[in-house]
Amino acid sequence: MKLLQPMIRRIALLGIAAGSLSIATAEIFTYTDGNLILGIQASSGLGSSQNVFFNLGPATAFRDNGSQGVLGNIGATLTSVFGDGWYAREDVYFGVIANLNQNPNTGIGSRLQVAGDPSRTFYISTPAATPGAGVVVPANTYAPASLGIGGNTLDGLEEVLKPSSDGTGWILNDPDPLKQGLQKLADGSAVLDQTVAQHATAWNNSWSVRNPVPGAAFEVFTGGIQQNFGKGGAATYVDVQRILATNTGALPVGIVGGGTYETTISISSSGVISALGSTPASAFATWINTFNPPLVNASDRTETADPDGDDTNNLEEFAFGGDPTSGSDQGTRNTQTVDVNGDTLRDLTLTLEVRIGATFSPSGNDLVSAPVDQLTYRIEGSTDLVNWDSQVSEVTPHLGTGSPSLGYVFKTFRLNGGNGLVGKGFLRAMIVK
Repeated sequence: MKLLQPMIRRIALLGIAAGSLSIATAEIFTYTDGNLILGIQASSGLGSSQNVFFNLGPATAFRDNGSQGVLGNIGATLTSVFGDGWYAREDVYFGVIANLNQNPNTGIGSRLQVAGDPSRTFYISTPAATPGAGVVVPANTYAPASLGIGGNTLDGLEEVLKPSSDGTGWILNDPDPLKQGLQKLADGSAVLDQTVAQHATAWNNSWSVRNPVPGAAFEVFTGGIQQNFGKGGAATYVDVQRILATNTGALPVGIVGGGTYETTISISSSGVISALGSTPASAFATWINTFNPPLVNASDRTETADPDGDDTNNLEEFAFGGDPTSGSDQGTRNTQTVDVNGDTLRDLTLTLEVRIGATFSPSGNDLVSAPVDQLTYRIEGSTDLVNWDSQVSEVTPHLGTGSPSLGYVFKTFRLNGGNGLVGKGFLRAMIVK
């Protein structure tokens, strides 16, 4: 049981109230075979001669743990490349892909499994309206040989993303940084620009060329692997699925296993990239990943953490409409002494923000909400700060002013025994999880 502090006293009321791309260093963008690469392109208009890339890390890490939370924020780069309105543009697309290599599992040129994935195992994205809602690839959609072709084509893009390459013209340790490879920007992304002379050869293997809109991504994935923005909402999603191609083991020779859902990659309207996991994210997990700047450290996104140092942990901020990145915003907590029952006598009231769907009913001498977003609210009253058994009632309409935070509503509560403000009175709000 968690208390919302401080308690509220009747006598001493407490008022609780597109710029240029930024290159951090001369660092070169790096990529390792098997990493899950995020690619973004515009099929027309501003930015159509550029690709934005972000390395999400080893694909097998998402297979083993899809709930990784915030991975980065590339909002500044997306604004610089695609304009201030990039999130509203239906012609701006993104997707993810990974493949360790195109080699067969057995025979000439075969490769051993890596981290449990046979050769030609692919991780690809599919559009999803909500996390986990994307269409999963059926078994036998792609033959092992076709996945080998896809891996070979993807290898061309991978060479573009590496510090040096045989096919893109990158020259390791060249005095001109633009000739060494793609520059890593301050937010961790990289931009391939067709109009830059040193990038012209690399563009032949670009995200736009190898993953056309519309078209077959990397020559194999019919219909593409991308999602477009311009859909509204706080974030846009692609599901990531793993396609296992094998000619050994449980599957008969020549059979390709269907896709298995591994995680959902989201890009928010401010450019925050998140991995939401293989099960629907809880309301708290979704909420904690919506803030800008994001809480990058996983330890700062737990329910008990207090990243803004305001003595209110994240679960309390979530329950009462606070902002875990701002020490001055703990949500609406407003007390008033006002007549709310029409008897001309003033009452002690407390107005709070609570999650939409919270409804309250009496439980003894307090008010208890029905569970909402895995929370139960409890409102209690006291006249001595020892016994919390004074009757409390909900005031309708509420006394909140302005607009509550997105996902919240105002609720006002009255200390019944404080009618006329005789003696002392206290109200407190608690959450039970």
